[in-house]
Amino acid sequence: MDAADPWMELRDAIRSPDSGWILVHGPTGTGRSRLVSRAVRESGGILFRGSPQEADDLLGDFRGLLQERSGGLPSPEGPGFLPEPGGLPGWRSLLAGLVDQARKGRGPLVVAFDGARWVLEARRRWATEVAEALERAGRRGAPVHIILVLDGVDPEIPATLPEPSARIRTGELGVREAIQAHGAVTPLDGYALWACLGSDPYRLPKPGGEGERGWEEVVATRVLAREGDLFDAPLRELDRVFQKPARYSSILRALAEGPMDWPALRTRVRGIRTGAQMAPYLARLESMGVVESIRPLGSAPGSRDRRYRIRDPFMAFWMGCVLPVRSLLDPDEPWHSWTRWVRPRVPAHLERLLPRATAHWFRRHAHERFAAPGREVGALWGGEAEFAVVGWLANGQICYVEVEASAQVPGAQAFDRLAAGMERTRYGIGRQARTPVLVLPRGIDEGLRRRMAREPLTTVLDLSDLTGLPPDPRAPRWMEGSPVPLTG
Repeated sequence: MDAADPWMELRDAIRSPDSGWILVHGPTGTGRSRLVSRAVRESGGILFRGSPQEADDLLGDFRGLLQERSGGLPSPEGPGFLPEPGGLPGWRSLLAGLVDQARKGRGPLVVAFDGARWVLEARRRWATEVAEALERAGRRGAPVHIILVLDGVDPEIPATLPEPSARIRTGELGVREAIQAHGAVTPLDGYALWACLGSDPYRLPKPGGEGERGWEEVVATRVLAREGDLFDAPLRELDRVFQKPARYSSILRALAEGPMDWPALRTRVRGIRTGAQMAPYLARLESMGVVESIRPLGSAPGSRDRRYRIRDPFMAFWMGCVLPVRSLLDPDEPWHSWTRWVRPRVPAHLERLLPRATAHWFRRHAHERFAAPGREVGALWGGEAEFAVVGWLANGQICYVEVEASAQVPGAQAFDRLAAGMERTRYGIGRQARTPVLVLPRGIDEGLRRRMAREPLTTVLDLSDLTGLPPDPRAPRWMEGSPVPLTG
């Protein structure tokens, strides 16, 4: 992965002799719960899974967990702790008692709260009580690590909590790592599984991959069948996290068409006419990691010129290919539903995801075809020209990318379009090695071959390059025989 390994970060944090609290956060489905469960299991700690209940019910569940674990409830040493009604200890007393137990133990005590948002929302003083327990641990030299699992890429932290001793963000795997986890053996299977099911660890199959089934059967079974593990998964998640899922669903359905700025998005979302109306919805989607914003290369850090896109390919696939026809689908006949209703929409989705896979390739694997790795990669748009991907390599070489998957556009025409854009843009002017790059899943035709002979720097990438899988001459290079044009 590009970032540090979350498991290594968390393991090092809970081994520290100094007490503190650890924030584990990230978009839904990126393996937060699995990561924390592993840490608690290997450290012999305590794991409490919060749920949407009243404060008294959550406290009762925590008491029950501690009672089951040790046969009793921890008691703090010293005066100043009053029992709750009924003579039972409250949060403050239980947390202080765990601290005092840890002081007598042989190693750090790990107490993890998965779904901490439910406790924070149910009991306003809970963050203060956690902070008091941490202050007590520091004062008494008790090695205590409290892990709070929160949703999103930038969760709101209560002001009463001190600065976390570690911030650990979970995220999706790289394209090739996800393809390997899916068990794909051909470039098309690998790319399509990543584009339709994504790369969040939670949605990857169990060890062994998807077996001998083709990618279409895998997606249809997991997403469209009533017993599929991903059946209606986005709707369940939206309903769990957001108070008005219909409005968020409308925004996501629009963004499934590809990256959009505010004016374009406003024209596609019902009930929203101004930026002020849309701002809180987009801000929440972005803070939760469902949506991410991108800026054009060369823009100022504070520029408002940005576009939004759905972060998770699976969410984009579901919102763009499944939701529009959901009322027509039969969960008891998933393959018929796939071929009749969903499959006609999939080629356009695969084409929309190609720039993202290409940008990832430039960041991680550009050295395989060029003399240097990627240094700065992004999109470029404005009045001069628009490029879905531009790769600035570490040796100063700038690659301008044209992505074309449609059978209706010859390779030579795609090359001419790319060359015209390179002539218009001023980005990278002065660089000697301005390189045209075409991403063509269908391969090189004769017209493009003649163009490339006149422009020796031209580079063509295909699905084999992007996925890292060897080409299979027996397998289709793209969605052969699609019932609709690839741009439909």
